[in-house]
Amino acid sequence: MIRRALCSLALALTGCYAGAEATDDETSSTTSSATTAADTTTAATTGEPEPDEDPALVYTPDEARIYLETLAPMVVGRLLSVDEDNLIYHFGTDAVVPIIEAWIHEPAFAETARAMMQVKLSASGTKDGVDFELPGNLAAHLARNDRPYHEIVTANYCVDGAGAAIPCDTGAPYTAGVLTTRAYLIANQSRFNLRRARRMMFNFACEVYPMDRGLQPPIAKADLIPMFQAETKDEQTVPEAANGFGNGDACYKCHSQFSAHAQLYVRFAQDGLYHADATGLQDPMDELGRSTNGLFASHFNAPAAAAQEVTQMFGTPVANLVDAARELSEAPGFVACAARNVLEYSFGMSEAEAKEIHRSLLAEVAALAVARDLRLRPETASGPTFGDLFVVALTHPRVVKVVLGPPTHLPEELPEVPGDMP
Repeated sequence: MIRRALCSLALALTGCYAGAEATDDETSSTTSSATTAADTTTAATTGEPEPDEDPALVYTPDEARIYLETLAPMVVGRLLSVDEDNLIYHFGTDAVVPIIEAWIHEPAFAETARAMMQVKLSASGTKDGVDFELPGNLAAHLARNDRPYHEIVTANYCVDGAGAAIPCDTGAPYTAGVLTTRAYLIANQSRFNLRRARRMMFNFACEVYPMDRGLQPPIAKADLIPMFQAETKDEQTVPEAANGFGNGDACYKCHSQFSAHAQLYVRFAQDGLYHADATGLQDPMDELGRSTNGLFASHFNAPAAAAQEVTQMFGTPVANLVDAARELSEAPGFVACAARNVLEYSFGMSEAEAKEIHRSLLAEVAALAVARDLRLRPETASGPTFGDLFVVALTHPRVVKVVLGPPTHLPEELPEVPGDMP
């Protein structure tokens, strides 16, 4: 019921994505449903505030308890305590903010950040000598130490199981948080590095291909291999593409942008290890999209360009993943996307459901999270933390209202609270 309620916040966020993520060798669907949804969905069901809506919501203690009981197992891994129940009994809605603010300082909250990142990146445990816990370790470390959320992709270190900073495990001469862990690279390896690029943009920018060209300018056709220059069936000259690989006859629309982000991974093999001597060229003896030595082929046509990590992120030239991650983290959609991840995890939503949360709500949460960081850390503010995001997202009046429905009482109609609970 709650998942259905939260989904009522939504309109389709952007075109091209219409449900579950595409398979490894496919780009996302190019059919947009945003216009149809916008035409047929009313403000009452999208989570958009009514013009005269009072953002202050007042609920009974029982209603506030229902809300917090839903969240406690996901945020702090337990049921409500006796003290929390007593606060709710006496203060009703007014207890929601202080209780959630207290949660982010509990040891269990760091484990929530770990679990959220493990789910988002499909990485946990160990296998074949690879530590798939590194992404979760970093998330837990950031939450535990009130470090900025953006360090999930910009940290210049990894974290071991004991919480100590260590070098990451790819052998690359640089580090970009979880993006340069073998866990992320192995879990998302695919031909042409499509999945690595796609999951980076979906998890940290909430964007799918094709995206707004004002955000991500396309690479020129002439710079791409012939397969990805095609915009129509007649233009597709590569048999494998014409016979069903990816979108086949409409490659350029998505891959003009995909190409820029996939190039960041051209030196990372399928086992997540870095190869400075990667060529990015198609292996003529292997399947389409694979280079030699377990590496993946570049989108770029010129051999000199195919071998380089130099590319662009949101129109800004970048030398490698470090520069790209910085541009990603500084983009307007980064904190809003983090807010979507928090709501998705906290309410047990699927990615397809979370994709529908209205952008206006996410923008509000992002602005409030930035403001909270500035208010609490005026001298050191450098971006909202995991804790800032959870507090602001889970106490936002529009989120509370969509879960509980409109308040059933006006403030003056709330029943008086008798003496202390036994």
